Amino acid sequence: MGWLAEPISKTIKTKAFIKHQIKTELTAYELVKIVEGVNEGGYKPFFVALKTSEGKVFGVVFLTQRKNGNLAIKTISEDEGPFQLAPASFIELLSPTKSEFAQAWRERCVANG
Repeated sequence: MGWLAEPISKTIKTKAFIKHQIKTELTAYELVKIVEGVNEGGYKPFFVALKTSEGKVFGVVFLTQRKNGNLAIKTISEDEGPFQLAPASFIELLSPTKSEFAQAWRERCVANG
């Protein structure tokens, strides 16, 4: 998926915006946790654990960039094998997966600490 960008006030925190987007646009899922990553190269990842109606918890990376009064977000499912590494404690929240890409990503995250 590509980047989506929209104007945003400086007073609105990126994490709060992501929470709002999940509550209003991803209504089929329950937000379990959001972990803010480290800004690297002008991009900051937010690691989001979402729960399905069946109780399965999976990970999504919201890669963000704030620039010129806009917030750009790229959403990357763990099934796509994101480049950004979540903390090992975040990975512990996730349900077992059969996805090879998700499993490889999780292993890289845990190995990174």
